[in-house]
Amino acid sequence: MKDKFILEVQNPRSLRKMETFQGLTAPRPATLDGKRVAILSGLPEGEFLMKSLQELLQEKYSTGTFDLVFFNPMAPKEYIELLRSYDAFLEGVRLTGGSDSEPVVDYERAGIPGVHICVEAMGTQATFSALAHGLPAMRIVEIPTLKWLNAANVPENYSVVAEVVLDDIIHALTDPLTEEEKNPPPFEYDYSNRCFEGADYNEAFEKFQKYFMENDLTDGVAVAPPTPEAVKAMLAGTTRKPDEVIEGIMQPGRGIVTIEKIAINAVMAGARPEYLPVIITAVEMVCDPKFFSWHTLAAINSDNLLISVGGPIAKEIGMTGRGAYFGPGNQANNSIGRAVSLCTRNLGWVEYEVHGGMYGQPSRFCNLVFCENEDESPWESYPVSLGFNPEDSTVMVEEVFHLDGVFQLGNMAMPSGPWTHGLQADMERIAEKARGEAPNLEAVTYGTANIHMQGARGTNPLTLINGRTYALILYPGLARQLAEAGYTREALARFIADYKGVPWEDLDSGLQEGLIKLAKSGVMPGVTMDICKPGGKIPVMNSSRLAIFVAGHMYGQTIGMMCMGSYGGMFSGGTADPRVPPYNIKKVTGATLTKAGR
Repeated sequence: MKDKFILEVQNPRSLRKMETFQGLTAPRPATLDGKRVAILSGLPEGEFLMKSLQELLQEKYSTGTFDLVFFNPMAPKEYIELLRSYDAFLEGVRLTGGSDSEPVVDYERAGIPGVHICVEAMGTQATFSALAHGLPAMRIVEIPTLKWLNAANVPENYSVVAEVVLDDIIHALTDPLTEEEKNPPPFEYDYSNRCFEGADYNEAFEKFQKYFMENDLTDGVAVAPPTPEAVKAMLAGTTRKPDEVIEGIMQPGRGIVTIEKIAINAVMAGARPEYLPVIITAVEMVCDPKFFSWHTLAAINSDNLLISVGGPIAKEIGMTGRGAYFGPGNQANNSIGRAVSLCTRNLGWVEYEVHGGMYGQPSRFCNLVFCENEDESPWESYPVSLGFNPEDSTVMVEEVFHLDGVFQLGNMAMPSGPWTHGLQADMERIAEKARGEAPNLEAVTYGTANIHMQGARGTNPLTLINGRTYALILYPGLARQLAEAGYTREALARFIADYKGVPWEDLDSGLQEGLIKLAKSGVMPGVTMDICKPGGKIPVMNSSRLAIFVAGHMYGQTIGMMCMGSYGGMFSGGTADPRVPPYNIKKVTGATLTKAGR
C-alpha cells in the first residue's frame, strides 16, 4: 500500500497577551434611586445622546445624581479616582474601533460597575475588544443603527434614541451578575503545528489551503505552506533568535510577536529570506506602543499602512521605486507588504469583516510599499533629510488615513501631453490639496474649532495651524524642476505650509497675542516674530508634518496621502513637540543575506 503524503505546517497565530482574564466582580446597585452615576462621553459625536440619557435618567430617578463627564478615552486610567466617588457609570458612544484602550475594562477591574454603549453596527468590535482585554463579560448596550442615523446629529433628535435604549441601560446597570458573567470560559486556542494528509502532495496541499481559508489564517488568497523547512530557510535571513519577543503587542487582538511567527507569515506571503529583516522592522514599528496601530488596523475608515524602505537594502533586494511602485509585479515590494498584512491578521488577530473598515481596502492585501527613486531624485532621501546616514537602511511605517490619489496637474483633454500647467501652477495645486481646508476664523476665535481633540478654547493659536499629517510622493521630473528653481525638500514643505496663509490683520487681538507667545517659544515651524506683525501671514499647516518622497518615472504623477502621524503624537503618549516629524522610521538590523542592513 502506497504511503500517504503528510504536509506539516507551522501555526501562524500568536499567543495573546491577557494580563488578567476574568469575569465581572463589581456588584450592581439594585436600583439607581439615590445613586451617583457618571455618564462618560468620549467622542463629540456622542455628546447629544449622553446628554439625553442624563436627562431621562434624572427624570426617572429624582433622588439620583447623574453627572455628564467629558473624558479622554485615550487615557482612561486618569479617571479611575474620580469614578470611585460614583456607584456606577455609563461610557460611550463607540462609533468606530480606533482605540487601543478599553475604558470599561479598566473601571470594572477597579471595582466600579458600568456599561458600554455602542452603535449596533459596532457591537462585534466592542465584543472583540472586551475579549482581547480579558473581560469578555463586559456589559454592552447597542443602539439600533438606523435610529442613530436618523438622529442626524440634531440635538433634539437624540431624546428619541435615548428612550429606545433607556430600559436596556437600566437593566445593564442594575441586574445582578450571572454565574456566566462572573466565571466566563477561558480563551483557548491550539497553537501547535498542523498536519495535512493526502494521497500525494497536491491533495495534502489542497487540504492545507482549505483549512487555512476556513479558519481565517489567510487574507482570502492562497498562501505558501509554512513548513518547518521553509520557516528555517526564512529565518536564515536574520541573526535574531526565533524565540525573541519583540517589544509591544500586535493590535487589535493583543498578540505577542516573536521573530519565528513573523517568519512563518513571511513564508506564507511568498517573501524571500533576504526580505525578512525589512519585514521584521516594519512589524516592530506596528507593535511599537507609540504607534497608534489600533486605529490603523481596526478603525472603520478602511485605513492601510504606508511602508517606505530607504537606503541601500531597497536596491539590494530588488525593490522598485520606479514605475508602478504601488502596483503588482515586484516580488519584494508586494511580498513585504503582504507579509506585514498577514502578520496583522494572524499575530494581531484581525478579523477582516469586523476590522476591515466600512468598505474594505484592497491595498491592505499588500499595503502601500515602495522605495524612493534615489537615482533620479535631485534631493537626498527622506530618511537622510531627517538625520539618517546615506548608508543606513531604514523602514518607515505610517497610517494612511485617506489616499487623496493622483493629483491631476494638467488638462485631461490633452492626455497625451505633459500633465502640467507649469511649475508654479503645479505647486499651487499640490499645496491646495495638501493643506486641506482653510481655518474658520470665527470658529477659532470663539473656541468651537477642534475643542474636543485639542482642548482649544477662545484664543488658542494652535486651532489656527492645523495638525494635518500629509505624505507626498513627487515624480522625479517634478522634483528636478523644483530643484532647478532652487527648491529643497524643506523649502517645498515651507511653501505648502505658508500657501494662502492667514493675514495678520484678520486675526483678533487674543489670537495675535497667542501667536506672539508661540513665536517667542520657537516650537512651531514657520511661526516667527517676523510674521507676527501687519503685512505678515500665518501658516495654516505645520511643515514638519509633511513627508516628501520622490518615486516613479521621470515623467509621472504626484501622489498625496493624508496620514494620522500617530507615532509619537497625541494618541499614544509620545512627544507632541510640533517640531518633531510624526513619522516612525527605524534602521534595519540583523540582516545576513545582504550587505546592507546588518
